[in-house]
Formats: sequence, C-alpha cells, structure tokens
Amino acid sequence: MDIHVLILTFLIIFMLHNLEEIITIERWFKNTYPRIRGRIPVPVQKVIDDFSNITAAQFAVAVLMISLVASLLLIITVTTQHYFLFLGLNMLFAINIFTHPIQSLLLRCYTPGVWTTLLLILPYNIIFFYHFYIEGLLTRNMILSGLVVMVICMPFVFLGHKIAEKWK
Repeated sequence: MDIHVLILTFLIIFMLHNLEEIITIERWFKNTYPRIRGRIPVPVQKVIDDFSNITAAQFAVAVLMISLVASLLLIITVTTQHYFLFLGLNMLFAINIFTHPIQSLLLRCYTPGVWTTLLLILPYNIIFFYHFYIEGLLTRNMILSGLVVMVICMPFVFLGHKIAEKWK
C-alpha cells in the first residue's frame, strides 16, 4: 500500500471521527452527562464539568486548531518524506483507540467518538502499523522521533480547547 493512500485514508477517518464528536458532543453533555456524572470520580468530574457547557461550534473551533496542525504535518510529510511526522501524528490520533472505548465501558453509555473509533480508527491503525512494519519504517529511531512529534502536538490539542472555551 502506498504511503499516500494511508495519508488520504487518515484524513478521511480524522474528519469523520471529528464530525461524530462535533455532532454529538453538545447533546451528550445536555442529556447523558447529568445522568452519568455520579459514575465519574470527583477529580475527573471537575475537569469534565469545565467542558459541560461546550457547544458544537466551540468544539468545532478546537477541532479546527488541531486540524490545522495535522494538515501542516501531513504537508511536510508528503513534501519531505519525513514519515516520522506522520507516525507521530497517527500515534496521537491512535490514543482514541483506548480513550473512547474505555470511557464508554466505565460510564456504561455511548461517548462521543466511540463509534468511529471502533469502526474506523482501530482497523485503520492495524493496517497502518502493519504497513509501516512491513516497509521497515518502524525502527527505534522512527518510533522515538514519532513520540517526540506526538508530545510536541499535545499542547496544540489543549490550546485548541482553550481557544474554543473563549469562542462564544
């Protein structure tokens, strides 16, 4: 499989996952969160309460910020063939494989993003990591470089949410 097909597929899945979250986040916080709030440990409740009034538009702003960083990394990856950038971005995105299903299991309910995680992100990552392995791209240096990219990208996720909070 060509790396460009993996990148294009990543973009499509990234958009579909974010759309699921944008479409469902506001209704989930209004209808589901009050009902399940007691199942959440108190320290985590305080963090989630900060997001409980988020609108779909605000969440879309956060997604836009993250998408701009992701797009820049993908453009650089395609033009320079520095695939560790794509690996790091994908590793950050792959965190969803754990977060969304675990949230849904612990809360015993649907959480925004869980369907695209299970149906798209998980299978994609199996193919992605298999391809990178077969192509010899999963070297120690490549993984370490990808981890650095992942860590550098994390503040942009938080920054996107901070900017979204102010978007009223």
